[in-house]
Amino acid sequence: MSRTLDIFVYFPQDIEHLIKQLELILALKFELVSDDTDNWYEFRNSTITLTVGKHDFENDRDIKFEEYPYNLSIRALNISNELERQKWCDDFASYVFQKLKATESYRLMLVDNLQVKLEEFAPLVKV
Repeated sequence: MSRTLDIFVYFPQDIEHLIKQLELILALKFELVSDDTDNWYEFRNSTITLTVGKHDFENDRDIKFEEYPYNLSIRALNISNELERQKWCDDFASYVFQKLKATESYRLMLVDNLQVKLEEFAPLVKV
């Protein structure tokens, strides 16, 4: 399994509303994807995949997953060089996190490989 960066989002409404917000903020188009057990939304191009869905992670030390119902998971694709793959993933995750942060609308948490909390953000107005 390749490394992911995950942005956890507190959003009090349903996922369809979140997807509409994300499409406007990020200027991306998400598609609904399903397998035998779950549904999620996904944006994919030749180098990056961004999936959005609910999660069932439990709190782990200072990483309070349970406070954020939605998970945006970012992974680089089709890049054979490990450092380049990591840079694509880091850059895209940073772009998404900063775009969401700039709206001042969401509580956010950025986590590396579901193990290391990198950054948290809470808007001044409680959401």
